[in-house]
Amino acid sequence: MMPCPGDGWVDKTSLACSWKSHGNVHNAPQAPPANQCAAGCGRPSFNGQAGQFCGLTCRQKFAKPTPTVRASQPSKRGPDVLAMGGKGQTFEAWHGTSRTNALQIKSSGCFRVDTPADGCLGKGAYFAGRRKAERFAHDFGQGQPALVRCSITVQNPCYVDGDDRSWQARGFDSCRATSTSKSSNPEWCIASNSCIQVVEVVDLRGQARPAN
Repeated sequence: MMPCPGDGWVDKTSLACSWKSHGNVHNAPQAPPANQCAAGCGRPSFNGQAGQFCGLTCRQKFAKPTPTVRASQPSKRGPDVLAMGGKGQTFEAWHGTSRTNALQIKSSGCFRVDTPADGCLGKGAYFAGRRKAERFAHDFGQGQPALVRCSITVQNPCYVDGDDRSWQARGFDSCRATSTSKSSNPEWCIASNSCIQVVEVVDLRGQARPAN
């Protein structure tokens, strides 16, 4: 935590600076500089953006609620909706996987963003609308399909209409494809865990695979 001006100190509960004044203690919020971590640790914020955390450690400690695990209700029929997102906008998306992997992600708060290199959008964590994510979980979840529901905030998204593995080299932190060579439905690829907040794990065991 950054030091307080003068003879102040940081209150561990409120994370605010406190000073003595005429025998009394008063508090004032400690606002870190715009380009520093919102938690006040003194490190640069993600991409130098105001109000952002420096990375996963501070984001987990100060911003993330405890993810839950629940059984699934059958998904409704309809289009596979996936948010367009936008600079600084937060949206919901789903990651389909096995129950074992989902619980590991819930525990650590981290996705493996260094793989798969051969994915249609290159390395990163992949997200889709719920129905597409459910199908992926049923197809590749080793008989124990599960979903990870996440809240995602991107700052510099790239938008493409097909496969693209060059967006990270061009300075983008995320990529949304309307379709790829492997799927006619949209998907997101996110480069950094600092953009991702795990909300809950949904157990799909006992649920039928949604139709394509």
